[in-house]
Amino acid sequence: MLILAGILAGGAIALLAPGAVLWLRPALEPAFAVTMFFVGTLVLPEQVRAFLSSPGRAFVGLGCQYTIMPLCGAAVAAFFPDPQVKAGIVLVGCMPGAMASNVMTVLLRGDLVLSVAMTTLATLACPLILAFWLPLLADAHMSLAVGPLVWNAAWMVVLPAAAGIALRFLARDLQRGSEALASFIASASIVLIVLVVVAVNRERLGRLGIALAAGMVVLNLGGYALAYLAARAMRWPPPQRRTLVIEVGMQNAGLGSVLALAHLSEAGAVPSAFYTGLCVVTAALALPFRPRVRAESAA
Repeated sequence: MLILAGILAGGAIALLAPGAVLWLRPALEPAFAVTMFFVGTLVLPEQVRAFLSSPGRAFVGLGCQYTIMPLCGAAVAAFFPDPQVKAGIVLVGCMPGAMASNVMTVLLRGDLVLSVAMTTLATLACPLILAFWLPLLADAHMSLAVGPLVWNAAWMVVLPAAAGIALRFLARDLQRGSEALASFIASASIVLIVLVVVAVNRERLGRLGIALAAGMVVLNLGGYALAYLAARAMRWPPPQRRTLVIEVGMQNAGLGSVLALAHLSEAGAVPSAFYTGLCVVTAALALPFRPRVRAESAA
C-alpha cells in the first residue's frame, strides 16, 4: 500500500507544483538503468532456466501485445470523431511495453526475464507495427528511427538487468537485506516515473476530457483483461501470466507522446500523455493483492 500511496501523492504533487519536480527529469533515465541492475539481482537461477526452457513465450507474448492493443485502440478510437485523437489512441496501442513494466513485473512477482525479453522484442518490432497498423486502423503514417530505440532498450533495460542477473549467479548467497534494498529501489523508481511523467505532461492533461479519459481507462483495462484470458487459454503459469498482463497493458506511451507531437498534433498527443501515468497507477492497484510467496511454479 505504501507504493500506491506514494504514486498517488507523487502524481498530486506533480500536478500542483510541476516546477518542484521537473528538475528530476535528467536523472530519470540513469536512475532507471540503476534500478534495472538492482531488480536483476532479484532473479533466481531457476527463473532463468525456466525462461530458457520456453523461450518461445516471449514471441507469443509479442504477438498477443501487438494484436490485442492495436485492435482495442481502434475499437476505442471509433467513438471519437476527431481524426487526430483517433490516430493518437491507436498510436498508444501500437507502442512497445513501457520500461516501467519491467520494474512493475518484479514488484508483482512476475517473470523479469520474460518481461525484459518482451520489452526488447516489442521495441525492435515497433517501427514495423507502426507501418502496418497505423495506416490500416487510423489512416495515418509515421516513421520511427530504429537506432535510438535499440540503444535506449539496451543501456536502460537489457544491459543493467543482465549485469544484475549475472551478479546473482556469481553471489548466490546474497543476503535478504539486498533483496529488500532492490525492492525499495524498484518502488522508488516507479514513484519517480510518475512524478516526472505527470509534471512533463501537466498542460496536455489539462486538456483531457472525461470521455477521452474514460476511453483510455477502457483501453488499459481491456488490454489487461484480454491478456489475462490469453495467458489462461495458453495455460501459462501464474508468474508468466502476470508478466503477459503487465507487458500488454503497460505501453510506452511516453514514446507515443513524442511521436504524436512530431507527426500528428497536440490533440493527438493527449491520449499518450494520459496513458503514460494511467497504466502505472492501474498496475500499482494490484500490488496489495500480489502473492506473498515470490517463488511460484515457473515452468
